[in-house]
Amino acid sequence: MPAFLVHGVPDTSSMWDGLRSHLTRTDVIAPHLPGFGARVPDGFGATKEEYVDWVIGEIEKVGEPVDLVGHDWGSIIVQRVASVRPDLLRTLACGAGPVDREYVWHTMAQLWQTPA
Repeated sequence: MPAFLVHGVPDTSSMWDGLRSHLTRTDVIAPHLPGFGARVPDGFGATKEEYVDWVIGEIEKVGEPVDLVGHDWGSIIVQRVASVRPDLLRTLACGAGPVDREYVWHTMAQLWQTPA
């Protein structure tokens, strides 16, 4: 069962390179999220749920449950994936992605969330 690593924002999957260099397993998948090192699919609006659906589609391509890992925005995405498609997971690990209504986002994230 492969490990499937989901990066945060504004990172790309290269953020996992240091970690991957310490792993002995070779079945590690770390795709770039759309718009962060990968092209944005036609009609993709970049909402949380669209990223969740995109990750689900990528995991489905694997063809078996994965060890799912998320960091930052990727953490929020994988938590949602786990809540709607637990059948796609063997294990789940996530960090630095708070799911808390009272959480105060850092300044840059607040700017990203502000309509133009």
